[in-house]
Amino acid sequence: MARDIYSIFDETDEEVNSPSSVALQEDDKEEDIYNVFDDSSNVEARSQDTIEEDNDEEEEDMYSVFAEPVEKTTDTTTSDPDTPTPMNELFRKADDVVYADETYTSKTKSYDEFVKDTKFLSTANEYMSVRFKDGGQREGESDQEFTDRFIEHYRNVNANTLDLMGQVDWTRSANEKDKANFGAVFRDIERLPSFYDEGGTGWFDGIADYGAALLTDPLTYLGFGAGAVAKFGATTAAKKLLLSGVTKAELKRQTTKLGLKAAAKPLAVEVAAGAGEGAYFASAGSEVDVASNLRDEKAGAEEMLTSAALVGGAVGLIGGVGALGIGKLGVAGAEKSIRLQRQAKESLLKKRAEKVKAEGGTSKDIADAHDPFKEIEADKAILEGREILDALDPKTDLTQASLQPELTKRVAKIATDVFKSISKDKGIEAEAFMKDYLNGTKNASTAIAEILLNLNREGIKIVDQEVLDGALARAGLNQEQFAKITMTSISDAGKTLTTASPLGKFIKGLREADPELVKEFDKKFGKNDATTSILGNAYDFMQRLDRERRALMVTQVATTVRNVATGVMRVGFEAGANLVESSIYNIGRGVQSAAKGEFSANGIQKGMKDIFLDSTDTFLRTVDGFESKEITEALLKYNPALLRQIDRSMQEVTGNQSLSKTTRWLNGLNMAQDRLFRRAVFTASLDKQLRRMGTNVREVVADGRPLPTKQLQQATEDALYFTFSREPNKGGGKVGDTLGSLFVKVNEAVGPLPGLLNIPIGTGAFPYARFMINAMQFNLQYSPGSVFAAINTGTKGVFNVLKKDQDLKDLGARQFTQAREQMSRGIIGTAAFYAAYKHRKDAQGDGTKWYEGKTNDGRTTDLRPFFPLAPYLLVGELLVKLEKGSLNGMSGKEALEGYTGAMFRGGSSAYLIDNLYQAIGSEDDVDSLQGEKIAEYMSGYLGELVGGVLTPLKVLNDIDAAFDVEAAYVRDAKQIEGFGGVDRGIDSFKKAATRNMPYLSKLLPVVESATRENPIIRQSPLGSQLTGLRKEQVRNPVEAELVKFNMKNWDVMPTSGSKQADAYTKRFMGKFVEKYLAKELEAEYYQNLSGIKQKIAFKNKLARYRKLAKKFGKAVSFGEEKAKGRGYTPFDRTEWNKLGSDKRQLADEYYMGKYGKSVMEMQEDEPEKNHLMIGKILGKALVKPYQ
Repeated sequence: MARDIYSIFDETDEEVNSPSSVALQEDDKEEDIYNVFDDSSNVEARSQDTIEEDNDEEEEDMYSVFAEPVEKTTDTTTSDPDTPTPMNELFRKADDVVYADETYTSKTKSYDEFVKDTKFLSTANEYMSVRFKDGGQREGESDQEFTDRFIEHYRNVNANTLDLMGQVDWTRSANEKDKANFGAVFRDIERLPSFYDEGGTGWFDGIADYGAALLTDPLTYLGFGAGAVAKFGATTAAKKLLLSGVTKAELKRQTTKLGLKAAAKPLAVEVAAGAGEGAYFASAGSEVDVASNLRDEKAGAEEMLTSAALVGGAVGLIGGVGALGIGKLGVAGAEKSIRLQRQAKESLLKKRAEKVKAEGGTSKDIADAHDPFKEIEADKAILEGREILDALDPKTDLTQASLQPELTKRVAKIATDVFKSISKDKGIEAEAFMKDYLNGTKNASTAIAEILLNLNREGIKIVDQEVLDGALARAGLNQEQFAKITMTSISDAGKTLTTASPLGKFIKGLREADPELVKEFDKKFGKNDATTSILGNAYDFMQRLDRERRALMVTQVATTVRNVATGVMRVGFEAGANLVESSIYNIGRGVQSAAKGEFSANGIQKGMKDIFLDSTDTFLRTVDGFESKEITEALLKYNPALLRQIDRSMQEVTGNQSLSKTTRWLNGLNMAQDRLFRRAVFTASLDKQLRRMGTNVREVVADGRPLPTKQLQQATEDALYFTFSREPNKGGGKVGDTLGSLFVKVNEAVGPLPGLLNIPIGTGAFPYARFMINAMQFNLQYSPGSVFAAINTGTKGVFNVLKKDQDLKDLGARQFTQAREQMSRGIIGTAAFYAAYKHRKDAQGDGTKWYEGKTNDGRTTDLRPFFPLAPYLLVGELLVKLEKGSLNGMSGKEALEGYTGAMFRGGSSAYLIDNLYQAIGSEDDVDSLQGEKIAEYMSGYLGELVGGVLTPLKVLNDIDAAFDVEAAYVRDAKQIEGFGGVDRGIDSFKKAATRNMPYLSKLLPVVESATRENPIIRQSPLGSQLTGLRKEQVRNPVEAELVKFNMKNWDVMPTSGSKQADAYTKRFMGKFVEKYLAKELEAEYYQNLSGIKQKIAFKNKLARYRKLAKKFGKAVSFGEEKAKGRGYTPFDRTEWNKLGSDKRQLADEYYMGKYGKSVMEMQEDEPEKNHLMIGKILGKALVKPYQ
């Protein structure tokens, strides 16, 4: 290191020669602290034997652990952040210094020369070996093939955003030797001519490499693909122009013309996105160039602005042309939809004509069949109920010259209940409503009509809202007209007068009641006092805020990408299940036809077509979203409530629940992808049913026939279930509906409040309860259990079909249908479980956890957000472990999260679950020790809730991290500072709330890793938004060993109770582990141990380095805290906390007698002294006489 770490606490600036002297200084410090007491102090007179010394740790030479077989050597292969090598000298760290120096020339070097250059091939092999897993020259691979592979990698970095992000990640954490090798080969390959020039690789290779890079770049598709066209050339041109000596002002003036002109066009989003992409390429590309020593400094603001203008302008211009093309595609989609509808109509009419002809109809009958559309014309000007009734066809769903009696009775009964509820409400609106009824101006039938008129606002459920909406629309009525019809019907018919009489009697009773009795009744039962109203309003407000918070938590682009990936996987599962189900169904029909002698080639052809459509329909309708939209809207034009559910529902918010416009706008991408999948599933579900009834959705839409509401409701439920947004209903049709409905309702009713008390229930712990229930139901459906359920259901169906009763026969037929669906899903689910089992079995020993994937450069990705991968991988891992005879290494939290889809990896839920078993006492003083813990927890929890609301800002934070390595460092929001519950509570809230906020998050301390020396860097944060994949740095040997033994991070460094103290220890633990423990793991002695012996040795080695790291951490913390004016360290605070309640009380009692204040209060008043350490020693000493 640059200097002796112990010099920071040598006040005379004398060199500390022995590290072990630190321990001596600590002993002296503890002995001398008693001078603060007067001569009469009992403590001062005590003997050494009365003090319980801290002998928990054996004092030893701090460097004794580095004795043989590990030597104390200077590691030149790992960069030291204190003494970085100057960039112009970095080439000297390369494996071949001569070659690295030669690469600074600008002389052109042909492709053939590269293939034959042994120095290039050797250095490229060294670089590729560390850059990618198995990236070096492979066995049997020729020099030319290896050179081609390296050139492809180089081109990907220059043309693909994700590859560029990966290269930035790698350069930010690579050691100096690897950076030097990388710089040498990248400088060298810059001399290769363009692929279309003489000496280049040739047209085919160049177009193939760059084409693949552009097509696999998600940013390519911004601005209708214009970003890809502009990005590569524009950013390179900007860089070269700026570096060639053109003045920045002139360059900006010339290049921004194009960008500004394009930005004025109606493509602002695409232009802005393209400009951002150009700026990122300039910034990230220059960071890579600096690392490879192609330039001296990272791109400045001028260069990024120039690239932004070039790319943004090109996107605007090329995107404008692209927009015209997209417009034409939209027209083509509409034309296609119209053509399909025309074909469907013609097919329908042809069927009808053939049916009429077969029945012996005349030519006129056939002609009439071609004009089947009959519309009911109602006089829209009629406002009164009688006139509306007279104008209506009496055979509508709702009317028969008047309202159907049963419906009228039901309407009146519910209206009476609602009226009674309103009569108890003392609000201004309720009192105004009641006034006319109490003074006799209005009667019962009017009350029923007015309640109906306010149906949606009051939330009254007379019939299913979807059924009522559809019935009103088909009858040509609006809600106001229906209310007037009701009033007219009740007034007209004598039999319906009795329907309104209960309400009339209630109104009369209200008028005639004794005012004193009414007052007394209101006092005891009917009147809400001010406190109740305030609490109710506060509760409603909390529910609204919580709904907004949970909706805002899913606004990231990454969330949308993951949901799309989940939808695609779900399409695959459904396609497989439909293929099996349709095959069983059509084969069964074929067997029946053969048995009847009706077997034909046309039947086989139709069956094959149906199997194909059943298995691919959802996919095809997802791709052709235009037609799905048109059909969905046409079928639901009479059921706006169902359409609203499909278009507006989110996973935890139904279509009828309110959200702010801002929140809905921020969820625009997420809702758009939901609509795409739901409409496809809705239309595919109906089409499958209708095709088995002899028609299809296109024919139904062409005919204009309304489908039964129940059929539409079922298809809507299928669509919501597909996107895991279905609301479980008590007694519903899926396993677990009743229990799931109760869980969702209770969870949402209590909101996030239980989390304040560390109770794992409510939306703080389970923000996405509805998703969890849908996910678990999906897991059950697509599992081997469904196979057994199918056998059971099918057996019941057989017995019912054999019965004579027609109703039982129909039930048996329905059970056969259910059994086919259960069997098909069970088969696909079983296959998925087996595939996951094979994957995890093959992955044993590759250094990945059960929920991780691995990239070609050795980094790991978390697959849990991509449901339903997690539950299958979880079961696969459990099966592998059972096969091995051990289930060690998997926590209950991981298992619960994996199977249910619950998200405990961040936010309030992670905070709550991680603190679930933390000991929180009940001492009453908010500034007491336990009071501090409570304040820290509650404030941190509230901070996480606020952080959830600010989730949209995380995108900005990721963008910042893409440009600035400081923003990419993982930050620690749990190093809480301050004295007392108030100070520490405020600090806990502030850090939790701002940990994902751009710029403010950089004020938090960097996380110290217990397994690596340098800071942990978030990998491709902007790429994570674009792909949904969260990547982690390549694991070092010690981290790989942790995975091998199923050990967690806390096994490396158990918490001491103070995150600040832990951070000091980790600062050295990471260095010792990465530098020295890694070498011990490579030793022949360790490698020859058995598995269990390796695990025990590994744990013991970790404990030894942890002990040493703690000593170093203590020493450094003393100096750093002293520089801040503090005489105590986080370690002193931790040791005081761990002292025990009795000993702390004895020390506080002594302090109260001497100073009139407790130890903590004195420490707050005199921060320059170490009262915490004095109190610790006092507590230990004062307890001795009573033992």
